[in-house]
Amino acid sequence: MNDDAKRLLELYGPKELKQLKTDRQLGLARFSPCGRFLFAGGLDGTVRRWDAAANELNELSPINGHGGWVQAIAFGSDGRMYSADSWGQLRAWSCAEGNPIVAWSIAAAHDGWIRSIAVSPDGKRLATCGLDRVVRVWSAADGATLMELAGHGEDVFCVAFPPDCRSLVSGDFKGVIKHWDLETGTCLRDLDARVLFKLDRLQDVGGVRSLAFDRDGTMLAAGGTTPKVGANVQGNPTILVFDWVTGMLKHNLQLGGDGDGFVYDMHFHREGFLMAVTSGNPGSGKFLFIRPRDKDPFFVTTKMPNCHSLAVHPNGSRLAVTATNGGSNGNGRQLKDGEYLGNWSPVHIWDMPTRTA
Repeated sequence: MNDDAKRLLELYGPKELKQLKTDRQLGLARFSPCGRFLFAGGLDGTVRRWDAAANELNELSPINGHGGWVQAIAFGSDGRMYSADSWGQLRAWSCAEGNPIVAWSIAAAHDGWIRSIAVSPDGKRLATCGLDRVVRVWSAADGATLMELAGHGEDVFCVAFPPDCRSLVSGDFKGVIKHWDLETGTCLRDLDARVLFKLDRLQDVGGVRSLAFDRDGTMLAAGGTTPKVGANVQGNPTILVFDWVTGMLKHNLQLGGDGDGFVYDMHFHREGFLMAVTSGNPGSGKFLFIRPRDKDPFFVTTKMPNCHSLAVHPNGSRLAVTATNGGSNGNGRQLKDGEYLGNWSPVHIWDMPTRTA
């Protein structure tokens, strides 16, 4: 490790504070804008939540109302939470008093699985996407449909707003990133992330699984895998970093070996480096920090198997990683007392130094 990397590790290297044990598998996790609560979508149709005001992070009662897997969660700046499930339901929750109340609900916001939710920086709009290959824009206030954006030929995995609020990006299974004008509803351009997709014999593999803008809106990062083969999918976790103004690819970050899988979640730190989690073959997973211009991460750990989500506290110094229990065979095959045990998701809490460079 060179001196520059050592300096970054000293300034920002996180330390694990504790592990929260759960009895279910969890997907996406996010802190509330006030920092008081941590929420995570459950594969049992609930939204789990913890009191994040203290280091104990005691679990609170879950939020019910969804039918399928809750794998999309987002927050507006006013503290309202939006959640969506694999049955196509979209819900808005008022969380101001700590006891979430349904503000509005749409039972069939999409035809099937909603993969992602993004809230505009001004809090007025939210965007969703999913299995039906459509991107929809909604009024955050009452759930009214504002716009339907059609043009993807495949499942759409993720959406993100740039800081200016005037446009939207969406990424699909085939590695196409579309840049939409929210005034006209037209596609302004396509960004090429096709290295994140491969047709292996009869199997489609890959896709743009996560999108993130940097603080100033000058860079757009797209996460996924560089696929090698299908069946038991083999691929190298990859982040593509585009210059947002020109749309040109600036960096192709290869973050592991062929069995290390996908970059499922990532965020830009305010100092410009990327924080990301990966999941691949059963037992493999990475949590890492890397600058876009560097070849290797300055921080990386493989102690958490199959990481699926990374939540960043509003203060920027606390992180939560949802992962998978150790010893998993990928489908929960652990025979105990004549029964097969299901997998569950530990939530790992990490703290970073609060000082800045």
